[in-house]
Amino acid sequence: MKSAIGMGSLLWAGIGDTIRVSLSAEPEQEIKVGFEMLKSLGLRTRGVRVVSCPSCSRQGFDVIRTVEALEARLEHIKTPMSLSILGCVVNGPGEARETDIGLTGGGAGKHMVYLRGVTDHTVESDNMLDHIVRLVEAKAAEIEAGEATAFDPHAAPAQTAEAAE
Repeated sequence: MKSAIGMGSLLWAGIGDTIRVSLSAEPEQEIKVGFEMLKSLGLRTRGVRVVSCPSCSRQGFDVIRTVEALEARLEHIKTPMSLSILGCVVNGPGEARETDIGLTGGGAGKHMVYLRGVTDHTVESDNMLDHIVRLVEAKAAEIEAGEATAFDPHAAPAQTAEAAE
């Protein structure tokens, strides 16, 4: 926490071009934390940026365990993109509008999936993790192949051929 505040303030101000994070953990974790700090400041993007909600009584599934499992299963993705995992339909849709892929908790074991900020389909709890991993891997492959770009919710909407005429 101290490293994040100290180094984050300096990097945010444009001071420095090298970081070193020391943790009482395996060295791989130090690299991961360094990248997460740079990602949160918008200075470096690599991998999936996960947006998730805090725990509350409205959650339709275990968000904490789901995010932990997804982060572990998506570590191999280096392509920058965003994923929102929100436990309910109160705050979830707003966050999902800002991400490449979004998931909100729903009722009766069904959850809403958003693609590029738009409601797309539902997924059952039993298939949720595998389904989200497949979606992220497919999106990463499309971006890497130049067939798609990471979603930018603040970009102007693309003009259609009909609108241009």
